[in-house]
Amino acid sequence: MGKEAEIEYVALLKQGDQKAFRRLVAENQNRIFGYLLRMLGNPQEAEEVAQEVFIAAFRFIGSFRGEGSVTTWLLKIASNMYKNRIRYNVRRRRSKETSIDDIIERPTFRPLGERGDSPEGILASKELAGALEEAIQALPDDFREVLVLRDIELMPYAQIQESTGLPEGTIKSRLHRARHQLSLLLKEHLEGRKL
Repeated sequence: MGKEAEIEYVALLKQGDQKAFRRLVAENQNRIFGYLLRMLGNPQEAEEVAQEVFIAAFRFIGSFRGEGSVTTWLLKIASNMYKNRIRYNVRRRRSKETSIDDIIERPTFRPLGERGDSPEGILASKELAGALEEAIQALPDDFREVLVLRDIELMPYAQIQESTGLPEGTIKSRLHRARHQLSLLLKEHLEGRKL
């Protein structure tokens, strides 16, 4: 969307146009949910927080200054809300463990490509996707956030800066360390050790 089109779109949102808001949700819900799922690791929690993100966007669209894209603004709201949820979970001493049913029903982290129709290929693909998702969840929050934004959401550094408020050097440093830790965790998995 061009800058002028986005300005008009934001003006409609600020006027409370429901059609524009439905469009905002439709165009961004999968991205926001995917980001939150990778950050929180729990589909139900991710869905709850995603709904809260859009409620907050509707309530506070008047504060949107247009310095970046609407999507970046939504990701910043999502980032703040997931951090609040983590703090809430820690205060409530919730366990991050999930049941086996959650693991089986959880969508895969990222399509790994077709491995053929053989049961062994399908199982190997699901196992690797599960190991990758588990390894990402094992990363510290600061590392996981930049890794998800850069390598999964494919955001440019400028948008990550805008979303997180971090300097580009810090983002690159955390991203490098996150990728290194991720590779070590996956190596452990491939060698048969638990993550």
